[in-house]
Amino acid sequence: MKIFDRYLLLNFLKILAVVSLVSVGLIVMYSLTDFFLGFKVTDFKAGAEYVIYLIPVGFYILSSLLVNISLMILFRRLFSKGIDLTVQSFGISPLRFSAFLVVFVSSLSFLFITLNESVLPGLFKKLWYIEKTYKKNQEIGRIVSRLWFVKETELNKYYTYIGSLDVTNGKFTGLFMMTVSKEGSVQEVVEGNVGTWKGNRIYVGSGSSYNFREGYFVRELKDFSLKTEIDVSDVRLFAEEIEHVSSSALLGLYLKGSRLGFDTKRYLSEVIYRAGLSLLPTLVLIPLLRDLFRFRSLKAGMLSFFINLVIGWVVVVSPKLLSEKANLDPQYALLAYILLLIYLLKGVNDLRKGFRV
Repeated sequence: MKIFDRYLLLNFLKILAVVSLVSVGLIVMYSLTDFFLGFKVTDFKAGAEYVIYLIPVGFYILSSLLVNISLMILFRRLFSKGIDLTVQSFGISPLRFSAFLVVFVSSLSFLFITLNESVLPGLFKKLWYIEKTYKKNQEIGRIVSRLWFVKETELNKYYTYIGSLDVTNGKFTGLFMMTVSKEGSVQEVVEGNVGTWKGNRIYVGSGSSYNFREGYFVRELKDFSLKTEIDVSDVRLFAEEIEHVSSSALLGLYLKGSRLGFDTKRYLSEVIYRAGLSLLPTLVLIPLLRDLFRFRSLKAGMLSFFINLVIGWVVVVSPKLLSEKANLDPQYALLAYILLLIYLLKGVNDLRKGFRV
């Protein structure tokens, strides 16, 4: 059986390599066309980098297509030679028959999850930089607008708003801070015109204080500062495009931001989405294998592939749809993930039991 496993895996890898080369050719053609026709600033070094970076990103996004198309081509050969029937006639289950394929594709999925920690966000960031600088000819800034956060102590809550913050140097404009007691009464309101955020402390250069607790209404601020729960370096991550941040950093932003009253749903939704997209090749593979063995028909396999790819894709993007379109908690999407997992486990069980041949 080990010889057959090697034979099956080797043939699958050969087909996958050919299919991937075709897709690489299409990606290169697209990127070159985009470079020559769509870029406002012509820089051939940037164009070459654009092509190189787009290839692994394209493979990551299209992997569920490439892997499962390769699988159908492989099974077309197996069906024509009757190899699947011969192997199953010896009492070998479809799951054992295709075990090495399942292991390989599952390993690829977990590799994608690992690469989402640094490599893939880095590639997305480089592509974004090239498109921003050369394609759109725009300057790149690091401005966070309309930033809200909350600090809570034993006595009070501090609601702080910053109109505009340049995270490259920490300078900001338009600060508003309201101090509220545990009972809910407003104790103080601070308005800052300009200031600087250094480390985990905000310094107000000029502004006014309205203090209802100590009896004065307006006081010009001098050397006023506020200690924060987060460092300005953490805020830099909030200024990043979400696709450019590692998965662990996104989880950190979600946890920190939740404590400070930030709207953090999109960070959690991105983490769930990345995990789902990474696992999508495996999510489509299992039901496709089941239907190929059950019906021994390439047409049935293609129909299964299309249906399961659409279902899988809808489940994968559901966290982002919930958080960005419906303003709902992306954790609701985990219900769809659980249902999909049950569906996959049923597929694995069907492969284990086998089908009449």
